[in-house]
Amino acid sequence: METTIFDNDDTAYLAWAQANPLGFVLNRYRVGTSTSYLVLHRATCNAVTKPRQSEPGEFTQRGYIKVCSTDLEELRTYARSVGRIDGSFSKVCKLCGVG
Repeated sequence: METTIFDNDDTAYLAWAQANPLGFVLNRYRVGTSTSYLVLHRATCNAVTKPRQSEPGEFTQRGYIKVCSTDLEELRTYARSVGRIDGSFSKVCKLCGVG
């Protein structure tokens, strides 16, 4: 399994999400402390795949990047690598029922 980070590439990110419906998406701020905002979603969650703005770029080209994997443990490893020692996330999405 591997973790893929999407930064400044909405097209590739949305293609990954569509190709991996059983996968997971960790939404994080582009800048700042990663540990303060690591929100876990399913790859099918509308909160991280459905556009809300008419201009492209809202998923990985503005304030956020996406860290994706089909293995939840890989995302826990990523969380540890950015300072969340216990491998937890700052929030788990209640909309998509992950967790």
